[in-house]
Amino acid sequence: MAYQWWVFAHLLGVFGFLAAHGVSMTVGFRLRKERDPAKVVELVQLSSSSTRWFYGSFLLVVAGGIGAATDAGLWSQFWVGASVAVLVVVTGVMLSVGKPYYRKVGVVARAKAGGSKAVTEAQFDDLLRSKRSGVMIWVGVLGLAGLLYLMLFKPTLTSAAPTPAPAPAASSSAGGVPTVSETAGQVTFGSTTLQAPANTPFDLVFDNQAPGVAHNVAIYTNSSASTVLFRGALVTGVKTVTYHVPALKPGTYFFRCDVHPTQMTGTFVVK
Repeated sequence: MAYQWWVFAHLLGVFGFLAAHGVSMTVGFRLRKERDPAKVVELVQLSSSSTRWFYGSFLLVVAGGIGAATDAGLWSQFWVGASVAVLVVVTGVMLSVGKPYYRKVGVVARAKAGGSKAVTEAQFDDLLRSKRSGVMIWVGVLGLAGLLYLMLFKPTLTSAAPTPAPAPAASSSAGGVPTVSETAGQVTFGSTTLQAPANTPFDLVFDNQAPGVAHNVAIYTNSSASTVLFRGALVTGVKTVTYHVPALKPGTYFFRCDVHPTQMTGTFVVK
């Protein structure tokens, strides 16, 4: 359950980060067209007011991400490290390039709004059309697109997933309880189709073979994953556990790993 709360905090931070960063990007676009010094001052103040939300959201993104990755044992995954790298680059560019630029624009705009002639209209135009604003805009757009891609698709450095083994039939333990077996690799299930008897509780023996990676098996009514029928506890690292699954009615259900919901999925046939 802790993992879901960490993810919730992370996504809440992402929402705030996108909102604050969106304000900054909008101001960047407007400054390239606005030439009224008073309005330029207002735009810079608007961007500055979003900074406090930016920092707060950034800290929530980092804390939630670290907590979720640690709790689920995801640090060995390529997409986690890549997400951290993209976030560091985007934030570094915004702080090293954006902050000094907006400060300079604000100083010049306030001086011109007060009647100063120290900066000509041509120089003011060059400042507002500076390459720095373009760099911030494109780094922000590409950075956010990269983060969304990494979070949604969770790419790995492996070229292809191994061919899953045929679905094992349910067997019986020494106590006569039906038993279903499943294995997990780095981001794959050993079988994408499982079978169990209907109207009978059964044991699901889950063998996590991925060092340092957290997996589980959760059974849902369908692929929307809106109604959970059973959710096994997270298993981190190489370990075998036995889930005790309550009786299910006959039907075809959906199962997945909640840590890798788009990569590790399968069909659970109960009959």
